[in-house]
Amino acid sequence: MSLPSNVVKDMDKRPSRIGSMFDDITPTYDRLNLLMSGSIDRHWRKRTLDMLDIRPGDRVLDIATGTGDMALQAMANNGGDIVGIDLSRNMLQTALSKWRERRKDAPYPVLQGDALNTPFRDGSFDKAMVAFGVRNMIDIDGFLREVHRVLRPGGRLAVVELSIPHYAVIREGMIFYLTKLMPLVVRLQKGDESSYRYLCDSIITFPSPEVLKGKMAAAGFTPLEIKELTLGACHIYLLEK
Repeated sequence: MSLPSNVVKDMDKRPSRIGSMFDDITPTYDRLNLLMSGSIDRHWRKRTLDMLDIRPGDRVLDIATGTGDMALQAMANNGGDIVGIDLSRNMLQTALSKWRERRKDAPYPVLQGDALNTPFRDGSFDKAMVAFGVRNMIDIDGFLREVHRVLRPGGRLAVVELSIPHYAVIREGMIFYLTKLMPLVVRLQKGDESSYRYLCDSIITFPSPEVLKGKMAAAGFTPLEIKELTLGACHIYLLEK
């Protein structure tokens, strides 16, 4: 796939840079996400959680937990003991505020930290999940190895991530949306244009599902199911250790 000439291919994904960027966009993040996705991301998360099949008593790591939507949806659907980790302190504060408003009956411990170097012991979790966060990892292979380490034998990881469709017309339409229409929405909503430009470029340059599947297998995971959603605009990967 040829990339538009204005797409930045070598992006700065140092954890300090990513954490700072998400700190900056926290005030507008949920509103702009709703406008730009039309709420379809909620459906994608639901499908991911259905596949992960969290059971009461499962210990679950929510990676790149952000403003907490995946964790809240998981708790509402299935229960489980959920721990969140994210680079952005401001995102975590928003997540905790949401949790306190909606889930006074359950704890939600969160940690500001790097998913490539977590403080958890080997085999600490039954399940792990990450929604739209893998493309911000500076080292995808290292990230997958770290998740593999903290999962128990037989534990499962669910990844839901945006992707560029392989159907030519749909692919070109999505690239047009990301490079032309989305910046206009961000500008009208007074969002941080440079940060959202990064987010768009990170989608366009993200490895294909075929490449990701190879990385997952190399990290020690068995891919149980890979599901294409919305004509290839999103993929869900269900993996087992």
